[in-house]
Amino acid sequence: METVQSALEWAVRELSRHRIDSPRMSSELMLGHVLGWNRERTLTHPEKPLSPETIDRFRSMVLRRAGGEPLQYITGRQEFYGLPFRVTPAVLIPRPETEILVERALAAAMALGEGTIRFADVGTGSGCIAVSFARNLPAAIGLATDISIDALAVARENAARNGVLKQIGFVRADFLEGLSPRPLFDLVLSNPPYVAAEDAVMLTREVREHEPAAALFSGGSGLDSYRRLIPQAGSRLVQGGRLLVEVGAGMSEQVAKLMEEAGFAIEDIARDLQGIPRCILARRGHG
Repeated sequence: METVQSALEWAVRELSRHRIDSPRMSSELMLGHVLGWNRERTLTHPEKPLSPETIDRFRSMVLRRAGGEPLQYITGRQEFYGLPFRVTPAVLIPRPETEILVERALAAAMALGEGTIRFADVGTGSGCIAVSFARNLPAAIGLATDISIDALAVARENAARNGVLKQIGFVRADFLEGLSPRPLFDLVLSNPPYVAAEDAVMLTREVREHEPAAALFSGGSGLDSYRRLIPQAGSRLVQGGRLLVEVGAGMSEQVAKLMEEAGFAIEDIARDLQGIPRCILARRGHG
């Protein structure tokens, strides 16, 4: 009879044969997912016999991973800012570097003082930014926008899962279009598409073939989304409100210039753990 150990050995061989990164960890996480166990329990029960149904489910998942599908889509899970999120192919997989934006947004909100903080999360995807921000700031209320109905459904589910559904409204919109161009928000947050079309070949196969293109690509230069978002945010932020955006490697100077041309004052450009400028914080000035 197949056991935890023999199933894992087969999976590691299969993933290694297809040159999948971290084959052992991926195998352990997938089998744990099928069994409803954490990774530690999976590792400490190698002799556990597996039912035919468990083996079938596990083999199906391994073959999907061998085909290049991201592990997070297979398990439907990703942790972000210490919170559990459901992910599907309708949304980008939340990444650790985006946590910097949440950190800076929370600090900016604290600097605004006590009282209700009104925010917008533009292109919310899984809702990881809006949900993490609201979970850590009970006084915050806001809107999360996305052009994708399927993405909004995932984001709404994640808000409910993390107990902040009453703090966030979900609106189908292309960036902030359709919202009244008047001072509505103290903060506008966004991790917009920023990959240049010609850079698609530089993405990993998992990203290029499986994550939603509309959430990745932003014209020939990668700047199209910022050219649209910045003026939209400017007209909807209160005086002294902040715009925080994630940027791709090598893009911070260009995006900062677009912000300054739109009347924003750059307050901070935060770097990720690799030293790459990753998040720009700007204050809305007069006008």
